Amino acid sequence: MITDADVVLHTPENMSWDWAETGYFNFYIPEANIMGFVYIVHRAGVGATVSDVEIFDRPGFMAEDSLYVDLVNHNPLVAKAEDFQLATGLSYKAPSIREYEIDYKAGGIDLHLDCRALMDPYDIHDPEMDPMAVADSAAAVENSGFGTAYSAHFDMTIAIQGYLRIEGREHKINCVSTMDHSWGPRPENGFSPILWVNAHFGEDYSVHGIFSVDRDAPIGRQHAFKHGYALIDGKVRGAKGGSVRTTRPELFPSDMAFTIVDRDGREHAISGSVMAHHAWVPYGNNLSPITMARWTSQDGREGIGTYLEGFPLNRLRHR
Repeated sequence: MITDADVVLHTPENMSWDWAETGYFNFYIPEANIMGFVYIVHRAGVGATVSDVEIFDRPGFMAEDSLYVDLVNHNPLVAKAEDFQLATGLSYKAPSIREYEIDYKAGGIDLHLDCRALMDPYDIHDPEMDPMAVADSAAAVENSGFGTAYSAHFDMTIAIQGYLRIEGREHKINCVSTMDHSWGPRPENGFSPILWVNAHFGEDYSVHGIFSVDRDAPIGRQHAFKHGYALIDGKVRGAKGGSVRTTRPELFPSDMAFTIVDRDGREHAISGSVMAHHAWVPYGNNLSPITMARWTSQDGREGIGTYLEGFPLNRLRHR
């Protein structure tokens, strides 16, 4: 169970050097075809905090196709994860597990995000919330979708209000998004291929899923469901199954569809198209193509969301 106590740094007594605590927040400005995100990694074992702010507005294939990238890997570790400022221009406050205030000002960018939860944190290891949760800790890590990096992990759908000032223009931010927060051992050469996907159709309806990925499998069989939920009128329905069908000419998808089956047996079928994408490299040997998707629900509602895959590079390429 996730509580307000989890906004602080988690530093176990026998902490390994590869221990990490992460926070991810993305925002959408669909009228300008803009997506951006703030990614934070605290590595208490080596005394560093990663600050990552990236913004893109087109289907880009290289990092330089983005509007803006400011990824600094080696800031000094913050003293308080719930309230800090970095020399990069990033500041962050978490008054509670359901509230976040994020500001960034540097490089001609002025970003402000007020994040308000639309649900309780969805703990993938809590059987009261997640039908896929398992009691055995080793099995839970194996089934997390991202190995030990998700030893502790929650996702949470949020409403974001704020602004992005860029190139002399101010864009209002008023969107529904999904954030996440993880802590545990996170060896950079030990990642698993993953899909993290969500679709938001307003504050009353969102769908989220985590899948493992096998890019060599046939289309329609590349993804295996791990965790997810549907948020309907403020009520969370944990998911017990799901599927994905993605057409991926090369690294990025061209069209995609996913289905989540909630604990009540209701299917949430979502189909999508690409608005913008970006070649994100959050870790040196992990390529994470991220896509802003325009989604359509099975009843015809249109929404916005994220299709994010992660592919380890420390594996031999098939000849």
